[in-house]
Amino acid sequence: MERLWHMETQTKNKMYKINQVELPEIIAQEIPEVKSEIGKLSSKENIAATLQIVVTYTREMLTRHQVAKVNYCMALMGWIYNLGNEPIRDLIENLFVRSFNGMRSLCRPNEWDQIQSRIPVKLYNVYMIQNSFYNK
Repeated sequence: MERLWHMETQTKNKMYKINQVELPEIIAQEIPEVKSEIGKLSSKENIAATLQIVVTYTREMLTRHQVAKVNYCMALMGWIYNLGNEPIRDLIENLFVRSFNGMRSLCRPNEWDQIQSRIPVKLYNVYMIQNSFYNK
């Protein structure tokens, strides 16, 4: 399941930022299972729809107890978050990270513990801030 496209891109240019045009292509390449669904989008620059496809896929993998695939999605979204431009980062926070509590309810506690321990640090920090804000 390991693909190296994102590692190659990251090492070429440290100032590189993923934009709205590139996001669907990257996700389709890194998660081939969603390629046809991304291809059906009316606008290839619709980052909200693209990220919602990833959320739906990740949730589906949770219901099938495919923890390795969920961890891969988490790592990919963390990498995109780190290299994404501001609109992409905002939508990852507001769509992907916000879905974590719902995802948590779809799996066994030990599965969530495994997943949570592998959430990239920056995404986990966003998750903790969101939860502390809403749990006050």
